[in-house]
Amino acid sequence: MTAALIIAAGQGRDRRQIEPDREVGALSAVKRCVLTFQAAGVARVVVVCGDREDGRTEKLVAHMNVTFLFSSDAGEMLDSVKLGLSFLQGKCGDVLIAHTDVPLFQVETVRALLEAGGGLCVPVCGGRGGHPIRLAAGYIPEILAYGGSGGLAGALRAAGLARTEVPVEDPGILTHIQDRDGCEALLSAQREPRLRPAFRFQLMRDQPFYGPGAHQLLQLTEETGALLDACRHMGISYSKGRKIIANLERQMGCPMLERTRGGKDGGASTVTPEGRALIRRYSAFCEEAETILTELFRQYFEP
Repeated sequence: MTAALIIAAGQGRDRRQIEPDREVGALSAVKRCVLTFQAAGVARVVVVCGDREDGRTEKLVAHMNVTFLFSSDAGEMLDSVKLGLSFLQGKCGDVLIAHTDVPLFQVETVRALLEAGGGLCVPVCGGRGGHPIRLAAGYIPEILAYGGSGGLAGALRAAGLARTEVPVEDPGILTHIQDRDGCEALLSAQREPRLRPAFRFQLMRDQPFYGPGAHQLLQLTEETGALLDACRHMGISYSKGRKIIANLERQMGCPMLERTRGGKDGGASTVTPEGRALIRRYSAFCEEAETILTELFRQYFEP
């Protein structure tokens, strides 16, 4: 499984702070990145934000099944990359790494990176490499161990990774958000987005009770071992998370979590065998249903 890591905190070009809320066309930079990855079929998207108390970035991509990580200090962009890679280590096979200062890369570019072989894949347009890049998860420890001052590029060089260039006809991989004229020209030149289907599957009895949000909450609780941490990663309150789980348990007629009280931090939470079975069955159902419905969409809308 390939995950996407979007850096929305830290210092980018010329030591300026990354601007995830800068509007690019009709969308914020961070939302444009999330939508592009999801349109390319990347289900797991992680966004590294600034201080949690700010909350602006989470609001821009709320209800989009994004996992949020919070960087307490807005230092080098590499610090944010390391935070994201530490979280994703052991959870995926490859990581697509992008930052919101280069938000105009295309769906076709992401798909080309997904199909390419190699441990480090870089899209190239007009002889120049750009963003996002794809990194095999096996190289994450080497990036995390880097202590130099060369940023992500320096970490990749120090790791000695062979670079696989992926040719693309996509100047968006090179267009920086500070280049206002370049962004406007690129947006004007782009074709109208291709028509595509979007699916959201829910389980219900008298009303819906399990869909993408509850599914993500249960998955993150299993990974982190704490409902409180899962809520933080989703950008929702602990009380809301408890209500979601309580409703789920009521509708399913069995416990989804086993809880250990732990004071102000909410204690530990272990997903029950019934909860893990629900995660597996829902994931498999969604994957198969999307395949079938995508083919049906092609029959009706792509003659």
